[in-house]
Amino acid sequence: MSSTTTIKFQYELDDATTGLLADNNTKAISAQDVRTIVTSNYQPVLIFAGRIFSDDAPTVLDDDILRVQYYNQDYFESNFTNDSTSPWVINDSGSGITPGTYTDVPLQQNAWNGTTMSTIGGDSTNATFDVTVSNAGIVTGATLKQPGVGWIGKSTDSSDPYEGQTGQLNINGNTSASLKFNGPLIQTTQDQGLNVFSMSTSATNSNHTLLNSILSATTAQKVPSPVEDPPVYITIDTNNILNIEHTENSCYVQIWRVAQ
Repeated sequence: MSSTTTIKFQYELDDATTGLLADNNTKAISAQDVRTIVTSNYQPVLIFAGRIFSDDAPTVLDDDILRVQYYNQDYFESNFTNDSTSPWVINDSGSGITPGTYTDVPLQQNAWNGTTMSTIGGDSTNATFDVTVSNAGIVTGATLKQPGVGWIGKSTDSSDPYEGQTGQLNINGNTSASLKFNGPLIQTTQDQGLNVFSMSTSATNSNHTLLNSILSATTAQKVPSPVEDPPVYITIDTNNILNIEHTENSCYVQIWRVAQ
């Protein structure tokens, strides 16, 4: 049986026929072959890391927010068109941009919701995109190159929704176009230290489940002793729905995926 995801089982890598590259006497080994070997292994793969800042700690926040430190885009939705599930969407297509295709375009953050970013860890950085600009001088397409660090996604919680962080694309000095970060995990509930997130999926690597996901969450604050309740609880009880109970303590969150 072969793995149905991009993570390989150990026996697939060890197999002398399918797991190893042949000698290259005929110069038949492609760049894609090399990339596949380098990026494939039978160990769990880290697909997400982030930090929840509770609205009780620090007190500068009115809502719990999740700052994304890392995510592997192979395990989440990649299109830019669905505002309810796409990690990134085009927020403003801009104007007066020279038509063409641009690579590695940097995104310059806009402070989230008027917050002084230094009070919650610093600026959001390092997100880059390949961008298509039409003859009308507007952005018509984008592809994620690097997901960046620190971006804040949106919340659809019925009692207190908020939009994700935006940033301006710098296309040869023209910064009229912007993107919005919804996040690979979109918050659907925040209630007294409970956060529930809807996890987007990719066609290749399918659903996030209790059995194919390894979950870890640790408090980012010193918790008084004795502790009657666990400071952090994390689970996926329903496919693609992540529950984190952190009793209003800020916490770090990591998710790994295993071969299946």
